[in-house]
Amino acid sequence: MASHAATLAHHSDEVSCCAFSPSLLATASGDKTIRVYRAADFSQLPFSPLSGHGYGVRCCCFSPSGGVLLSCSADGRAILWSSETGAVVATLEHPQRSALRVCAFAPDSSFLLAGASDGSVALWSASCRTLHRCSAAGEASIVACSFSPCSQMFVSGCSGGDLRLWDTDVNLLHAEKDAHDLGVTCCSFARQFDVDGSCVEFRLASCGQDSHLKVWIVSQHGGAACVMRLLHTLTSQSAPVLCCAFSADGELLLSGSMDKSVAIYDAHSGTLRDTLKQHDRYVTAVALSPNMPWIATGSTDRTVNVWRMQDGVGTAAADLRDAVCQEQDSLNWLHGPSHH
Repeated sequence: MASHAATLAHHSDEVSCCAFSPSLLATASGDKTIRVYRAADFSQLPFSPLSGHGYGVRCCCFSPSGGVLLSCSADGRAILWSSETGAVVATLEHPQRSALRVCAFAPDSSFLLAGASDGSVALWSASCRTLHRCSAAGEASIVACSFSPCSQMFVSGCSGGDLRLWDTDVNLLHAEKDAHDLGVTCCSFARQFDVDGSCVEFRLASCGQDSHLKVWIVSQHGGAACVMRLLHTLTSQSAPVLCCAFSADGELLLSGSMDKSVAIYDAHSGTLRDTLKQHDRYVTAVALSPNMPWIATGSTDRTVNVWRMQDGVGTAAADLRDAVCQEQDSLNWLHGPSHH
């Protein structure tokens, strides 16, 4: 299913996040840096590492077109970096300078989202980089977040164990209490969704300290309230599951665990397809390339392992990537708001 291709050992502290663009791999670390590699051969770019955060970097992600990299840190700041030059495009601060634990781009590049340790979520307009909302999303730390593929809602997960769905004005759409006993650790929407008349359905994965990976169906019928239905509870890993991610074509679902393993599931049936074991310590990050057969896994052992998936897996992702890039490249928000 997957074969080990490379080990990247450039960070001096634990790896907290991995993220792919169509052509790059970014890795974030407690050493306060983000390292950026070419996805073709995993050589570092000349401007790597990126340094600008005062504390460890907790999360990073690329814009849908791949032109911008977003990172966040316990220093209360989210930084936008140019993927081409490594230059800082903008620095965004949480209004209370609360430590930021997780960040995300809306798929249509309309908003940037960050979850904070004080239980709040902050949304910024991506085009003008101004704060849109900063609202309480729970009493516990927000440790996970993900936008729906339509960009009109997002989910937050907290260290208390709850999952909550919000619209982009941070109005609560649904609360799933105690979705994970002892706390949520990660959540991720699949990019695909189904429409049947006036009903739309999304797939959401979440994982937690209960050693479970769960797949949910999030549905909304017309203007009715959102409903979450548990589809699968996956239990192949023997310790808390710290991270999860869908492949770009929605066919695979990966999770990394404190048992040092990475599990690869069929995203539809929940069948375990492969287990990867290369790390010496907890697996804290998993990511899949949108258009090439790569998996990246990060760990508290300070390394990133790169795996090659078998031929034919995820081939639909390239067409999806091209469509996304064509749409997003027409947006000019990277250069900031227009001046009148």
